[in-house]
Amino acid sequence: MNALDRYLSALGRGMDIIAAAQGLSERDMVQRGASDVAARELVHLCDVYFGRCAFRAKQRAARSTTHPLDVLTLIEKFAVRASTQRDAWAIRSELCKFRGSASALRNRARALLRELNPPRTPKKGVRITRRPRGPWSLTITGESADVADMHAALDNQHPLESVKSIFFGGKSGARTTATTQVVITLDELDRIVDGDGEEITLQLTNGSRISGADLVTRVLTSHGYITLVHPVEGPVNLYRTSRFANAKQRLMAAALNPVCPWEKCNYPADECQIHHLESWQQGGNTNASNLATCCPYHNGVNDDDPQAPPRRGRLARIQGKVRWLPPWATTPGSQNGNDRPPS
Repeated sequence: MNALDRYLSALGRGMDIIAAAQGLSERDMVQRGASDVAARELVHLCDVYFGRCAFRAKQRAARSTTHPLDVLTLIEKFAVRASTQRDAWAIRSELCKFRGSASALRNRARALLRELNPPRTPKKGVRITRRPRGPWSLTITGESADVADMHAALDNQHPLESVKSIFFGGKSGARTTATTQVVITLDELDRIVDGDGEEITLQLTNGSRISGADLVTRVLTSHGYITLVHPVEGPVNLYRTSRFANAKQRLMAAALNPVCPWEKCNYPADECQIHHLESWQQGGNTNASNLATCCPYHNGVNDDDPQAPPRRGRLARIQGKVRWLPPWATTPGSQNGNDRPPS
């Protein structure tokens, strides 16, 4: 028996392999020679077929399957797409007893998913799809007659230009006015000495002191951009007097983070919430340096409590920029924020 024969023979005892993985972690299996991907799959399959489960009878019955390991992995790819655990175990239960080729099993799995997850009735409305690169999409869902009439009103040769003409050609629609914000990065030696007044006061490296407004005016005047500067009411820092950011702080946060800073998130700042980097519950102040834009979803899953076990990661300011720190990152000052977890 050569290496290929031994490999195929081992794969044929799929449930035996999964059973042997009980009590082992991903790290244990990697140390035994498994890839991190294979180790992760085995840990998951072991938890499914030998872990705690509300459907014990179906779990026990499924363990008697004679499917090879790759087929059990295929079954799980469909089971995890079920909307409930009950449906997931219905898929596993039937497919573990399935007799036929892997291709036939895949076709049956797709049919089961369609039966258990019937297509939802689309919700009427308008949806926007924002892509980090490439064009965006605006999707309209409504009554068939209305959508048909909208489509008929377009020029088939130039449909996009027709839409823009309908939206912006009359008085009912108007383009968004662009508001330019300029972010000035201070010299590293400049030091903020007073931040609790209406404007911050900066001590420059030449020993002089200057307000933030004066600094902006001087820099922009030298470049001919004075028209971009206008007074904004309200203090920069609110400390513990208010949990909610004022309009000025929202503008500053949006200028520094035009989209949600969470990894691969493209949610625009105009629709974001204002996030406390050090959470309000943990004593964080409502100060510009402690605020960042964050989409509602990531604002909700951010690991706010530094004493709690990390789960999803958190936002932190590193060298002046707000970045996402993964759960395995050590401290906000670490430079391995995008490193992978230890194997």
